[in-house]
Amino acid sequence: MSTQLQAHSPVCQLQCKHSHSSARHTTSRLSSLRNNFGQRRRHPHAAVCRHTDHSSSQPGRCQNEQSRRALLALAVLICQLPGKAKAQAQTAPEAGPSTKGSKGSSVMAGGITTLSQTSVIAKLSPSERQVLDQNKRVQAQNNAPKLFPGFVRRGYAIRVIADGYVEDSQGLIFKDFAEGSGPPPTDGQQVIFNYTAYNESGARVDTSYSKGRPSETRIGINGLIPGFEAGIKTMRKGGQRRIVVPPELGPPTGPATFFSAKQCEVFDVELLDVKSCVRNQVAFFSSVKCE
Repeated sequence: MSTQLQAHSPVCQLQCKHSHSSARHTTSRLSSLRNNFGQRRRHPHAAVCRHTDHSSSQPGRCQNEQSRRALLALAVLICQLPGKAKAQAQTAPEAGPSTKGSKGSSVMAGGITTLSQTSVIAKLSPSERQVLDQNKRVQAQNNAPKLFPGFVRRGYAIRVIADGYVEDSQGLIFKDFAEGSGPPPTDGQQVIFNYTAYNESGARVDTSYSKGRPSETRIGINGLIPGFEAGIKTMRKGGQRRIVVPPELGPPTGPATFFSAKQCEVFDVELLDVKSCVRNQVAFFSSVKCE
């Protein structure tokens, strides 16, 4: 946030209160400040500079007086700055990440995530084809599951290459292996599910199976990664889905998480059950029961 000095500011009240007749007073104040802070004393011939030609044959003689006058002129100039500059600073748009893009794409701070079918591989440039081949080799080393998508990135621009996947209006990419039955969950309902999380290299980074019990949470309480919750909200009980979450819909990043910035995250999810919840209030205590 920029700072603009105006004629009514405390600084300008000190330096410009009587600017038309107080040049000598301001000069003496500046001189006293210089002495208080142990700065170099005024040149013994500085007084001559008020009445002599500055372009005389003694250029170093009036240097201190010229510096003082320059400081005084700068203070007066600051106090007389027009209000137009402040208005322009207040109305200037702030730079920020872009969230608008073409339909079926996610945009964030110079990056875009798009979905392409495998038929596009023949049209890739040699460098892009090399990146995809390397990605597939690493996925094979990590024993990535079948039909795992390939990833080609140019900077923060990511191309997800796979067949049978769809991309919704938010930029969320997913593939259904089993549709399930019943209505999809809504805000306030509890979902019970198993999941396995992967990075772009097909390496497993987290799973509910290692915890010995499925995960559960309520929809609409910000308890899930935004893209993960958006994907599970359109599933049905018994459904199985692979969700590709772009960075724009991903989790918080940082040293406290296992997710890295600007990376797609892949989740294999099985929705086991959906329960309706009721809040019970007894005196000052409340509880939520889901069944």
